[in-house]
Amino acid sequence: MTYCVGINIKEGMVFASDARTNAGLDNVNSYSKMLNYSVGDRNIVIVTAGNLATSQAVFSSVRKDLESKDITTSLNTFENMEEVASYIGRLTVKHASPQGINEEVLQLGSSYIVGGQIKDQKSEIFLVYPQGNYIKPSDARPYLIIGEINYGKPILDRILTPEISLGDASRCALISMDSTIRSDLRVGPPIDFVVYKQGSIKPIYQKKFELDDPEYANITSSWSESIIQAFKTFPRFNWE
Repeated sequence: MTYCVGINIKEGMVFASDARTNAGLDNVNSYSKMLNYSVGDRNIVIVTAGNLATSQAVFSSVRKDLESKDITTSLNTFENMEEVASYIGRLTVKHASPQGINEEVLQLGSSYIVGGQIKDQKSEIFLVYPQGNYIKPSDARPYLIIGEINYGKPILDRILTPEISLGDASRCALISMDSTIRSDLRVGPPIDFVVYKQGSIKPIYQKKFELDDPEYANITSSWSESIIQAFKTFPRFNWE
């Protein structure tokens, strides 16, 4: 399993995904679940959770379409991000269930967060389901998460607003990822992380974090210490 988060605020976008594919006692593997494409007049980021075979097939098709001179449909040709989300939806249905949508899609499909900016349009993010349909996040909660969503969601709900700074949104994404890694062995490093500023085609920050990375460790350890200190200041029960 995995955990992925996509954040779209007024100042820009943040994406993070882990890379663990299995977590047996003596066999831990990793595989990047992020496709980051920034060329010409567009930047597009796709992160995925679910069946790895389907995700790999979808990413492979995306790359083949980009490289093919005969394909008229690729990440280079879409006019807006909704067309990109629809494209990824078609690919995941095609690879998970070649005969069309059926129960196999639910068992063998993958979900995706698709986000980016094309030309001078506003940045957008979409959640693409295994069945191929997709949704946008609400205006009040400018983020999407997929995979093991239970542990990293609380801080996103408490902190994220459309007006939050890009730096704070980035720290929030990493703390959300750290909370999930600490509580779920199926999620683990390395963490693919990319940040785009609104109107900028190239990322302003991109990194693959290990848990001992000084920048990552400084943020997450400061968060842990702050929680402990805050906990110690809680009012006492009258029976204590």
